Amino acid sequence: MRMIKRFLLPLLMLAGFLPGCAVHQTDIKGFNLISLQEEKQLGMKFSAEVEKQQAMLPDPEVQNYVNRMGRRLLTGVQVVEFDYTFKVVKDNSVNAFAVPGGHIYVNSGLIKAARNESELAGVMAHEISHAVARHGTRQLTQQYGFALVSQLVLGQNPNVLAQLATSLFGQAGTMSYSRSMESQADYLGVQTMYRAGYNPNGMLTFLSQLESMNRSNPGTLAQFFSTHPMTADRVQHVKTEIAQLPPKTYSENNTEFNRIQTRLK
Repeated sequence: MRMIKRFLLPLLMLAGFLPGCAVHQTDIKGFNLISLQEEKQLGMKFSAEVEKQQAMLPDPEVQNYVNRMGRRLLTGVQVVEFDYTFKVVKDNSVNAFAVPGGHIYVNSGLIKAARNESELAGVMAHEISHAVARHGTRQLTQQYGFALVSQLVLGQNPNVLAQLATSLFGQAGTMSYSRSMESQADYLGVQTMYRAGYNPNGMLTFLSQLESMNRSNPGTLAQFFSTHPMTADRVQHVKTEIAQLPPKTYSENNTEFNRIQTRLK
């Protein structure tokens, strides 16, 4: 099967049949030339590079808290195909990112910027949704080509792997997804929060807060918005999705959230 994929790819690209950035909100499968096993291997390589280049927060209590939140959110996803990891990066910038294969990183600055547990859960649910829909490997093959990604999976070009890890997930910036992928991650994130018992309005209020912060102090969130583009209708789409959900009682532990936030501050 792998040989068939490598043979067919040039023909698909030549004929113009490669779907590119086409994404349907409810379809998490999508067209992906990288197998699940290949994505797992690639994700392990990328995450190892990320943790060489960025400092993880040396606080087990904060790390365990974020890991518990991530595990709870996974109870609300459509399918769990990876061995997910959740780690906090010691970085005061407001950001979070997903490495292919289910490796989720949250900056300490984002935890400090959130006003309650549901806002933090909203960002984490969004990043988990990128992993669930396998946006990372889809974007990588579209941006860099299937041949290069395959070489990275096979352990070839280790220097290129390190350079890509720096470019995509380093402090200079994280992977940029298409607008349709961002929209799908919002949609799936709302559904994930709802099923896991977190109030999905947290995603909405945090997006609104970031917009306000950026207006009052332009440039402070340049990295976040460069990788999470805020289209004019993105907040409205999230609001519409939330309005369609049946009423539900949510369970959140803001006392623990406040304690964790205090540790960081």
